[in-house]
Amino acid sequence: MISDDKKSPATAKSESPDEVSRLKKELEIQKQVAFAAGLFQGDITIRTLLESLAEGVVIIDSTGTIVLINHKTEELFGFNKQEILGRHLSTLIPDRFLKVHNDQVTDYFEKPRIRPMGIGRELNARHKQGHEFPVEISLSHLETDGGKFAMAFVTDITLRKEAESSLKSRNEELDAFAHTVAHDLRGSLTPLIGYCELLITPDIALKDRQIQDSLNAVCRISHKMATVIDELLLLSRVSREDVNVSLLDMEAIVDDAVMRLREEHTNTNIDISIAEKFPKSYGYAPWVEEVWYNYISNAIKYGGDPPIIEIGGELGDDGFAWFWVQDNGQGVADEEMPHLFTPYLPRKNSYDGHGLGLSIVKRIVEKLNGDVWVERASGNGTKFCFTLPIADSTNSKT
Repeated sequence: MISDDKKSPATAKSESPDEVSRLKKELEIQKQVAFAAGLFQGDITIRTLLESLAEGVVIIDSTGTIVLINHKTEELFGFNKQEILGRHLSTLIPDRFLKVHNDQVTDYFEKPRIRPMGIGRELNARHKQGHEFPVEISLSHLETDGGKFAMAFVTDITLRKEAESSLKSRNEELDAFAHTVAHDLRGSLTPLIGYCELLITPDIALKDRQIQDSLNAVCRISHKMATVIDELLLLSRVSREDVNVSLLDMEAIVDDAVMRLREEHTNTNIDISIAEKFPKSYGYAPWVEEVWYNYISNAIKYGGDPPIIEIGGELGDDGFAWFWVQDNGQGVADEEMPHLFTPYLPRKNSYDGHGLGLSIVKRIVEKLNGDVWVERASGNGTKFCFTLPIADSTNSKT
């Protein structure tokens, strides 16, 4: 920062050599700042241009001292002109980059040219408050009677980086879903083709019972494939649609999901215990039914023999109600729990069919401003949980 000390070296004979050197340096900085101000701001056209740019402009001399900035730079970095003029450029650079950057400044003044800075590297700047943000910088130069100056045009690319990160995440997610769907469909098609070929092979004499068993298998596998397609369509709707949330009749929603599953399963030994009351919450009923359907279906599939399932919910103290489905199966390995809601990850235990279904559950609940997780149940088994808001506007969209 420029000092307000009015003493000059000529009048500072009583000062120490170090103090005289400091005063000389400050005077040189003041001269450079004053020269830059006159050079770049003396002409109203140039001054208007600098202040109208959407980019921050930082002008430094060959020592790396900041001699001029525009208003956009003040906005980007949080400094005003009085705080930053006369300070070294390192003020705006994260400490870990200082050595490399200082070498680059020296190199640039030896061979000045118009070019982008940091090609192929991530560039970060430092705000007055200490936090960093990604930037894109272009360099230009000017030779004057007062020496060489470098001009850095600085653009905050935080929003662009966030968009790129989001796009990358979406692409990775789509790739994972594509693998999941292909894996599930191929896993069903292979036995389906086998049964069909068996049924139409004239050289094989099948008994009536074998024919019936084969046809039952064809129907079962076909239903599984249809379920995969339905889940994919549901995922597509959840990703692109906005819905009106409303107060849920959770008891009726759970009953509908359980009824669907009872119709699909011939096992009459399934023991399902449902809470009499559920906390009031907000959501979109068709989607929430799919959450229950997936959770309960997995509990039946991976529960004990026979499956014993508990369904319940309670009111939280954080503005959310939380709900769960608990089974009596062998449980999930601790290292796999954080990844169960991620599509198409290999499983070490019997929980190998969750990829698409649970990833859809996660998407639905997060779209409804809730959360999902899994935990080990007391005793044996696993408890799959989700939350929904308990207070919202029935007319709001999500």
